[in-house]
Amino acid sequence: MNNEQSFPRHLEEKLRFLPDSPGVYLMKGEEDEVLYVGKSKCLKDRVRSYFQKTRPASPRIRKMTERVTNIDTLVTRSELDALILENTLIKKYRPRFNVLFRDDKTYPYLRFSWSETYPRLTVTRRVRPGTDLYFGPYANPGALRDTLRLIAKLFPLATCTLDLGKTIERPCIEYQIHRCLGPCAGLVSPEEYRKMAEGVRLFLEGKNRDLEDHLHAEMARFAQSLEFEKAAQVRRQIESIHTVLERQTVEFSIRHPVDAVALVCDGPWVQIQLLSIRNGRISGRREAHLRNPDGEAPEDLLLAFLEQHYSPETVVLPQEILLSHALPHTALMSLEWMTEKRGERVSLLHPKRGERKIVLELAIDNAREALRERVKSQDDRQRTLEEVRELLSLPAAPRSIGCVDISNTGDAFPVASLVVFVDGLPEKSLYRRFRIRYGKGQDDFRMLAEVLERQFHDHPLPDLLLIDGGRPQLRASLEALKNMGKPPSPFQVVGLAKERTRTGHLERIVAEELPEPLLLPPHRAATHLLLRIRDEAHRFAITYHRKVREEAMTQSRLLEIPGIGPSRERQLIQTFGSIASLRSAAPEEIARKCSIPATLAGKILEALNGAVSDGGEIS
Repeated sequence: MNNEQSFPRHLEEKLRFLPDSPGVYLMKGEEDEVLYVGKSKCLKDRVRSYFQKTRPASPRIRKMTERVTNIDTLVTRSELDALILENTLIKKYRPRFNVLFRDDKTYPYLRFSWSETYPRLTVTRRVRPGTDLYFGPYANPGALRDTLRLIAKLFPLATCTLDLGKTIERPCIEYQIHRCLGPCAGLVSPEEYRKMAEGVRLFLEGKNRDLEDHLHAEMARFAQSLEFEKAAQVRRQIESIHTVLERQTVEFSIRHPVDAVALVCDGPWVQIQLLSIRNGRISGRREAHLRNPDGEAPEDLLLAFLEQHYSPETVVLPQEILLSHALPHTALMSLEWMTEKRGERVSLLHPKRGERKIVLELAIDNAREALRERVKSQDDRQRTLEEVRELLSLPAAPRSIGCVDISNTGDAFPVASLVVFVDGLPEKSLYRRFRIRYGKGQDDFRMLAEVLERQFHDHPLPDLLLIDGGRPQLRASLEALKNMGKPPSPFQVVGLAKERTRTGHLERIVAEELPEPLLLPPHRAATHLLLRIRDEAHRFAITYHRKVREEAMTQSRLLEIPGIGPSRERQLIQTFGSIASLRSAAPEEIARKCSIPATLAGKILEALNGAVSDGGEIS
């Protein structure tokens, strides 16, 4: 990282290992909500650019980047695929920081009315189930129409809107200039017309390049006769054809539910990627990562994943499951329950060609990219933890590192947080937040002692525990641990505090075993990790403090409503669980569940709509 970049510490690792391939990125917030969807021909460069100091950004983008806590990526085969996938995901998630237009843009398709006696080509933006053929979507409508004109010149399909089931006396001028076979006047048999239409279908499927070969020959002929303007025009026609013939690998003609499950290995590491295809579009994905030190066969690991993922009652089984590895017959037999659960046949396929193979390859590409990122990240994290061990003279690299932080405004609404990182990554299941019960003035030392007593009385200490503060906070923490009979080992509990200097701030470690604070080298990976953990604890505490404060403010607003006293206020909160749930309820529901008049329920909602809240649940 250079001096021009200021990457948020909680995203540093993610930003270091972004793929340098085309794809789509999803900026996510604290509650895992999608804030923004974007595309790029190089995900690494594009996503990192959001966090550069020297990059001017609009207020909308600045506000978005301040809220980002995670970034997901989906790699694609081309920039065109990324463009189409971006459009699909924006429609699905409708992120608040994307500019959303009312027309809800949809890319065009070519509809080939294959169900008709005389098939015709039309441009449409809506795919309807049936026997007609659809090609696309196409991100360049102008090139699509240019190619339609080319097809009209070389394949004399009917382009009119006449009812070709009836016969008219004379065909139109298109027949006279050899642009149509004249089915409207009965001048071509259905069999002969269908044969010509079959050539168009093969061309659009990319299985027939006769048109492109013809144009190359024509371009060469114009060039030899020094008609360079005409040669250039033909070259532009060929470029348009390339645009249309480019394989779309994010939207497919497969309309029934399909899941693609890809498994890739790198030594003892295994990555599984599941892409869900619904109505021909990527609608979701799931990742699984595990170690395989015993070298179990990929087929066995894939079987175990299928049994675990599809067994819950909440999962709706797709019609087809595409697998990166062919399962043996015995394994397929063991999955027969899937058909019974779905109520119709569930096919497990290992495709070798065609569109299903393209779907599976997309899942494999994403699995490989995720595994590459994870393995490299794992190696870097291990080196960083080894740096922490050397820095603090620990007997071994700390697998688990926790941090405690107190947050309050004066002595009002005091709360605390504990965050834990395992192997250098946040372990959200071990995060804890506390409402401080000690309520006699602002005493951070008593608050720290209370949190440590509540958390570690029945739970072991992490390998390294950081206390956000200096030597006084550290002494209070060590005394609390000793009083409960859990004296830490040397350097197991340390304080992390800032030291002001003329040029800014320096981070320092204070420990009982150190007579003087240990200044952290600013550009070392170990320093970045410890500060990232401290920042995460601070973020988690501040967020909770804000929720508690706003909840209290909103509850006080309830008491201002005529007809609401303390007992009825408690009843409302207990019935709905939180102010956010109460606010989202209908007046009729509030009146029915709490046995209050409908007019009073309406007044409650009217008052709450003016209250400040982020919709969070308070525990």
